[in-house]
Amino acid sequence: MRLSSLPALALTFTLAAPAFAADDAEKKPNDWKVVCANNTKDGSRAVQGTDLVIEAGEKVKDAVAVEGNVIIRKGAVVEDAVAIRGRVILEAGAHVKGDAVSLGGEVRVKDGARVDGNAVALGGRLNLDKDSSVGGDKVSLSFEIGGKDVVRGLIENALDEDMRCHIIDNDDKDV
Repeated sequence: MRLSSLPALALTFTLAAPAFAADDAEKKPNDWKVVCANNTKDGSRAVQGTDLVIEAGEKVKDAVAVEGNVIIRKGAVVEDAVAIRGRVILEAGAHVKGDAVSLGGEVRVKDGARVDGNAVALGGRLNLDKDSSVGGDKVSLSFEIGGKDVVRGLIENALDEDMRCHIIDNDDKDV
């Protein structure tokens, strides 16, 4: 995700706010949770419902977690890291060549970690340790009304708990 598309995304969320009005009806808890994972031919990884951990020495094109965290360990290299309703955490010595983006969570860049592109947290916080490095823009956008973050609420409502896992591969087929 490049920064040029972020203003359009933020505008879309803002304009869609009335469509995501809170529903006071009580939701039934599920006895199950959807957990999905996919590795693609181009070296990208995507998960839903769990954390995506990129271990030391691994090189991954894109790392995406929906309802989970992207954790990049020391010595791991990732092109772009995106967490939706989760956090992007770069441990000391981790490297993201592109952007680190979280929608509805935080981006944490620890001492000695490096992001060559942008570090973006929409609906969460951007936490940069003193000796971390971000080559691009540092963006943190959060709107609180009545003690609740509006952007995070929009993301949570868009990703309903009953959502099924649909990760599309390069052939545009459901996995």
